[in-house]
Amino acid sequence: MQDQTHGQGRAAPERKLSLRDEPQSQTEKELTKDLAFEILYNRRRRDVITHLRENGGTATISDLAEYIAAKENETTVDALSSSERKCVYVGLYQNHLPMMDDAGVVSYNKDRGIVELRESVAQLEPYLDDDEPEPNSYRLTAVGALCLAGITLLGALDIGVFTLVPAPFWITFGVVWMLVLILTDVYGLSPLTD
Repeated sequence: MQDQTHGQGRAAPERKLSLRDEPQSQTEKELTKDLAFEILYNRRRRDVITHLRENGGTATISDLAEYIAAKENETTVDALSSSERKCVYVGLYQNHLPMMDDAGVVSYNKDRGIVELRESVAQLEPYLDDDEPEPNSYRLTAVGALCLAGITLLGALDIGVFTLVPAPFWITFGVVWMLVLILTDVYGLSPLTD
């Protein structure tokens, strides 16, 4: 069921909305932490909020479906297949938008296919992060720790070329660099991430 007004009559947004600027006259609904996290748990629901914020607080379900489908399929809206659009559209129509409407985050008019942000979406702001998460560095840290442990062990046991330097040096070397590795991981000081 596609919206007949898709792409018509909308002015281009001039600026990105702050979550505190959303147009809505209804009384703000208090969100519990559990409900806030349930809403934000799903990537599509976060994408709905992002798209609405970037487009004046209002969009059609078709616009939202195209935006999310293009993002999920790493393509442009023009290159989307009808099945890619439909898959996202149905999920939004039947699940995500009604849930967000019930929670008071958006106003969802099924008959007109219009979705608007509500004031209560501002309560989600502390939990929203506009940036994509950084790549997981645990594998790199684990590999670094294993290499460091191997070098330290070979040096402490005086095996091979490691006999050229006394064992206490290798033990000190291992302990110091293990602390450096732990601190960079805990405090995010790794030069390998931006």
